[in-house]
Parts: sequence; structure tokens; C-alpha cells
Amino acid sequence: MKLLYILPEYLPDSGGGIITFYGQLLPALAQAGHEVRVLVANHQSLDQPEREIDGVQVEYLSSKFIDAARSGCGRFQNLPTFWAFLPLAWGAYQQVKGGEGFDIVEATDWLMLYMPWVVSSRKAKVVVSLHGSNGQVDWYSNPHERNFDSDLVRVVEVATLGLADAIHANSRSNAKSWEAKINKPIQVIPPVLELPDQANADKSSPRGLVVGRLQNWKGAEVLCQALEEISDIEVDWVGADTAWNSSSSASEYLQKNYPNTFGSKLIWNGALNYVETIKKIHQAAFVLVPSIWDVFNMTAAEAMLLRSVVICSRAAGAEMLITDGLNGFLFDSAKPSQLADCIRKVSRLSLQQKEEMGRNARDSVFNSLSKSEILKKLQNAYKTILVTDLKSLDEWLLSCIRPEFVEKENSNSNGAFPRIVKKIERIIRHGR
Repeated sequence: MKLLYILPEYLPDSGGGIITFYGQLLPALAQAGHEVRVLVANHQSLDQPEREIDGVQVEYLSSKFIDAARSGCGRFQNLPTFWAFLPLAWGAYQQVKGGEGFDIVEATDWLMLYMPWVVSSRKAKVVVSLHGSNGQVDWYSNPHERNFDSDLVRVVEVATLGLADAIHANSRSNAKSWEAKINKPIQVIPPVLELPDQANADKSSPRGLVVGRLQNWKGAEVLCQALEEISDIEVDWVGADTAWNSSSSASEYLQKNYPNTFGSKLIWNGALNYVETIKKIHQAAFVLVPSIWDVFNMTAAEAMLLRSVVICSRAAGAEMLITDGLNGFLFDSAKPSQLADCIRKVSRLSLQQKEEMGRNARDSVFNSLSKSEILKKLQNAYKTILVTDLKSLDEWLLSCIRPEFVEKENSNSNGAFPRIVKKIERIIRHGR
């Protein structure tokens, strides 16, 4: 198969979950004999030279394409999210000629990169890979500061996602969330995770550990509330500070609202590099994932593979790896007292019980997220897509999000469509 991926990040850069997801998977596809190309589309990586990495051809968005798209997107200037990312998405679409010559094009929901592909005439089958959409991130990051731009983003996401030939999610919870919104089945393709097998580390730290940005949806406030109920347990938090709202950072908000917990029971360490973070996981008495929402959470899976005892929110996608009480613990993030109870349970486990739970955790991740298992699942999914009929464009949604330079495709040659549009405009303006 000839496969094209439209991604906001890829190797050799370091980044978030999208690089983690594709960094092992795409070389495996290339090794399996497929032709694999990546177009990296973000504002920081324009005009870089093309390269090959482990059999994967990697090219970067050219500024001339994003500039051309931006020149046609003037009507979105008062909608910050659309103005920032639609030119990026359309520039990528134009640069690779709408996927001409490829069997499958896969694009992410993040940065709206999938949108041009699902509303336009198909030259290849289109897969949307769900890694946390702009609408989702805004919803959970800024619950008290939502605006019309963000609400409109979510409306357009719901309207357009179902037009894809297939939709893949890397967790069961995110798949179910979107299925309820768009009434279309979504296949779960988990991430690949393979680390060298390691024996139990010396759990030299008496404290628990959270790894992730210090922010609302990672569960910082939930954890502070849980720790207020506990007197003798401390937790380290490794991750960069973020804006909590328009007036304060997360660290400032937590210090102000939880002065007896943040800085004493919850010790914020700031960001650490990968090697230092893995060392922290090895040393921690247990690893926490207190998220009120998380598409997946690779830290949970990494900690389980390293045989740590993990306490995970049911709102994080990684919950699908855990059977409560067997290879970790689960709790409802809306109930901080449940998290407090889980922390107490872990503190009462004997060394033998912790080692047994760690072995169970390692085995479950090793079996669920192996490269061979995920590669087989993805290839079978692609083969299923290839035998379906190509979908036609959606003129209404294309008209909604297209730059002015993108001609309407498949429009009636006798000009009927433009005349209809003008008539509707007259009716709206004049009531006739």
C-alpha cells in the first residue's frame, strides 16, 4: 500500500503523544513493505529539507502553500482557531495534491489537519486518527473561559468527522466519546509501546509520582483535593507549568487555593528530560494518573511496563489496560475521595503484593501494545477500508471551511449552484 500521513509532528523531533504513537508504527509499516510518507504540518517546521528515517519519507510543509491558503482565509480572521489552523491544513492538502497517487491518507484531528480531506473529492481513502481535537483540548483546558470560536470548532468537528472513510482512536474511552457524538463506529488502534524488560527497581522514594503538564485536565486539582484527606503521603509532580486561566498559571492557582497541600504534600518538580523521568518512575512508590480527561496517557502504560503500581483515572484512555485490583487501581476522577482511598490501599500493600501487581501490569501492556499486535490490527483495518467505495465531496461543509482559492469541486457546469446560493442569500436578506 502507498500510505500518506499528515501529522503535526514526527521524528527526529521530540514531542508529545503523536510522535510516540507514530514513531514506532510507521517504520514497522515500511519494514512490512508499504510505501510510507509523512508530511509534517506545523508552524514551527516550515521549509525543512526532506529526509528519510527508518524507511519513512518525511517532508515538511512549504511556507508558499500555507501563505497561499492564508490569503484565501481572510473571513476567518475573527475566529482565532480557524485562522491559525485551517491555512495549515489546506496548505498541506494542496502541497500533496489532495493525496493523488496514494491508497490511504491518514490525518490527525489535532490542528484540524483532517478537515480538507473529508470535505473534498477523494483521490484516496481518508482515515482520521484521534489524538485529542482542538475542540476537546479547549473544552477540558478552559472550562470557565469558553467562547464562540471554540464552540464553533466543536460544531464543525462533529459535522466533519463522520465523513471520513474510517476513524481510528488509540483508546476505548475516546472512541466511545466520539461515537456518541457522530453516531459512527470507531476502531481502536492502541499505541505501540516496547521497552527493554527490566526487573523491579529499588523503590527508593517513599512518594508517589505524576508525570504530565501541570494543568486542569491532567487532574492537578483532583489530586490536591484527594491529598487534603491524607496526612502521611506525599506525591511528586513532574511536568511544565501551564496557564490555568487568563489571570494565573496552574502553579499560582494551586498554591492560592490549596496552600496546605501544594508545595508540601504535592511537590511540583517542573519539567525533566525523558531519562530523568524514567528514573523517577523507577524510584516512585506508585504512579498516579489523576486526569479528568486524557486521550490515552502513555506515562501510565510506560509505568506499567516498568512494573510500577499505577493508580489511574477512569477518564484517562489508559484505563483500558487496567483491571482494578489486579494490575493497578482505577478511580472516578469526579470523586477525589476515591483517589484518596486508592492511595491508602497502595500504601498498605506488602512488597510481595506490589511486585505481583507490577508483574501483572507489565504482562498486560506487553501483550496489548506489542508492535506485532498493533501492526497486524492496523494493516487489517487498512485492507478493509480499501474495498469500500470512494466518498464524494460534501459541498455544504466544503463551502464552510474552504479558502477562497479552492474551487468548488463537482459544481454544476451550467452555473446552477452559484445561482441557488445567490437566491438563498436574497431570501435571507430580504425575506423573499
